[in-house]
Amino acid sequence: MQINSLKLQNFRSYEKLDLQLGQNTIIIGQNAQGKTNLLEAIYLCGVGKSYRAKEKDLVLWGEDFFRIEAETKDEKQKIEFIYEKNVGKGRKTVKINGAKRASSALMDTLKCIFFSPEEIDMFFNFPSHRRRHFNIFIAQQNPDYQRQLIRYGKVLEQRNSLLRLIREGRAKEEELEIWDGKLAEHGAEIITKRQEITTELNKSLAADYKNIAKGADSLSLSYQPATKENLSDDVWAIFLKSLVSSRKMDIASGITNVGPHRDDFKFMFAGRSLGEFASRGEFRSAILALKLSEAGILKDKTGAAPVLLLDDVFSELDAARRKLLAQNFAGQQTIVTTTDLDHIDKSLAKEALVYEVKESKAKTILRGKNKNTQ
Repeated sequence: MQINSLKLQNFRSYEKLDLQLGQNTIIIGQNAQGKTNLLEAIYLCGVGKSYRAKEKDLVLWGEDFFRIEAETKDEKQKIEFIYEKNVGKGRKTVKINGAKRASSALMDTLKCIFFSPEEIDMFFNFPSHRRRHFNIFIAQQNPDYQRQLIRYGKVLEQRNSLLRLIREGRAKEEELEIWDGKLAEHGAEIITKRQEITTELNKSLAADYKNIAKGADSLSLSYQPATKENLSDDVWAIFLKSLVSSRKMDIASGITNVGPHRDDFKFMFAGRSLGEFASRGEFRSAILALKLSEAGILKDKTGAAPVLLLDDVFSELDAARRKLLAQNFAGQQTIVTTTDLDHIDKSLAKEALVYEVKESKAKTILRGKNKNTQ
């Protein structure tokens, strides 16, 4: 899979931009100049949501809309993403080859893997970010998973509303039975998919980590469902049992305390959570290994390598690790940002399109830096 071109209008710091992309593209610039905004625009076209902001916050200051257009080399797909902040509460329009589609359709059209230093902190500190990360990754392979999440969320909202009515004496506890059954039905599907993807990732995660961290201990991913019972083959029955046993606590708090919306994922070394002792560098390597494993799975499942979006990935790595990482990226489109071209391994930079980002009077511009950029 490869993106040939990217057009932006009123997106973040870009008033207008028309950019050609190659198999490898490098974006150079100082911090806060707009490098990451380019990766965010591509990510939006692949996932349908920004990883760090709401759509209204992506509109260039003083404007009331943004537009992103991306064209892929494979199958000549044209993606349009338009957001108008002054239409109702904000209107998002997604088109694929001119036809309006739901934003969830983007995951079937453009597969991408994204890495940002910001993600290290979010992944390290927030279970909600970890859940979101794996929800997106599973949905990229299985469109029905996104629909299950939506169904689960709607039932969860209904159950929570009923819990508050019961607490206020305006409804009876037995009314929970129908909602418990529905929540267990949709939740069991989510739990099962999360179990499966954890198993799949652990087939390659340790090897990918050793490639980056050179001879380090084996890394694994642990999926930790928020149920009071150990999960077995009958996930639906176990989840339902957990819901029933937590009713008193749920009524008292007015929220559902067990279920996939409370699940967690953790990196493990020899039975210990990486978060308990790892340095930032070790955690960075773990997330990079995760991205490599995910890229391999997407390629195997979909038949096309995903686009790699790497925000300042090389700056904290030594030369040997940069080389190893670049070798792992070979054969798939890679778009990298950096503050210094010397941070990029020569094998990656050799045939790359290279652009420089500079700010000029409140708008960000790019200039080609070598003969490959026309």
